[in-house]
Amino acid sequence: MKPMTILQMLPELNVGGVEQGVVDSAIGYARRGHRSLVMSNGGRRVAELKAAGVTHFSLPIHKKRLGNVLRLIPRVARLLRQEQVDLVHVRSRLPGWIGYYAAQKAGVPLVTTVHGYYTPHFYSRIMTRGAQVIAVSRPIAAYATEQLRADPERIQVIHRGIDPAPYLVTMDDARRRALRQELGIPDDRRVVAIIGRITRLKGHLVFLQAVARICDAHPDITPLVVGAVPPKKAAYEAELLAETERLGLTDRVIYAGSRRDVPEILKICDLLVSASTQPESFGRTLVEAMATGVPVIATAHGGALDILEGETCGRLVPPGDPTLLADAITDILSLPDNGKAAGAAGQQRVQTLFTVDRMVEDTLRLYRTLLT
Repeated sequence: MKPMTILQMLPELNVGGVEQGVVDSAIGYARRGHRSLVMSNGGRRVAELKAAGVTHFSLPIHKKRLGNVLRLIPRVARLLRQEQVDLVHVRSRLPGWIGYYAAQKAGVPLVTTVHGYYTPHFYSRIMTRGAQVIAVSRPIAAYATEQLRADPERIQVIHRGIDPAPYLVTMDDARRRALRQELGIPDDRRVVAIIGRITRLKGHLVFLQAVARICDAHPDITPLVVGAVPPKKAAYEAELLAETERLGLTDRVIYAGSRRDVPEILKICDLLVSASTQPESFGRTLVEAMATGVPVIATAHGGALDILEGETCGRLVPPGDPTLLADAITDILSLPDNGKAAGAAGQQRVQTLFTVDRMVEDTLRLYRTLLT
């Protein structure tokens, strides 16, 4: 089949899971010989796309004013015709409304991706109006069907993927020691980490309460908290620090803040915990840890159910239960091989199911069904 001209639409190109998926996909399409286009209001990642041969169109498709939307629909439709776009793929709700009507005007097929648990009202249902609808996990597919009135015949699960290469590089002993020293982790300690933005839904309080239950029995554990404090979340950060003190963990827990070297930090971890109290659509940090060979524990809802299915690479626990989370941590840390088999199983699972290459190929295959 001849190369396709593919336009993806999203509000802006800064930091986030949707943005990462668009960048990975757009670059993947270009590398496979397709004409890859992205439309957004711009952002810090535009330069990355352009360097990879992706064309970016800057339009204010992030502004929710009705007048702006009505003006943009014919403008985008003209662009689709001028650029001879074969297919439009919308990744967010407001661009979804613009893209839906523009694609209709231009006679171009539309694909939508349901990236999250959108509020189930009329505005969100545009994300299930594509000729094909992608869900990033099976729980998201079920939610789209049950709450957003999606036609189950048009939904296909395509998991998000990562480039596993940075997580497979071996860290030399000198760098490992230097990183541990920088973070204040003694050489004889095992690291149990939670990585993610410092927000309540990530379950940091549950994590602290769980490790407090096992620290006496496992004095060789260092709990490590990695993540940025978003604007307006200082009160929650203060709550975490107060709970750390109340639990007697002030001298045990290390708060590392925001880090750009997560692949390296994962290489010094013995266990990664995802304690989210609300279901998340996927779980990129879980996949990154598994790619590194680190056993994982996650709460049994949302995308984690897909990622840890079968529990060969870790454990699933009920959300909000520090006792069962503590039991799972103890279980993993007490394995005779120190979790190496679980880590190896996780690496294999990522290579099979959760790579960027797999995501790109599955998506291109779906596109072709609409163009043949």
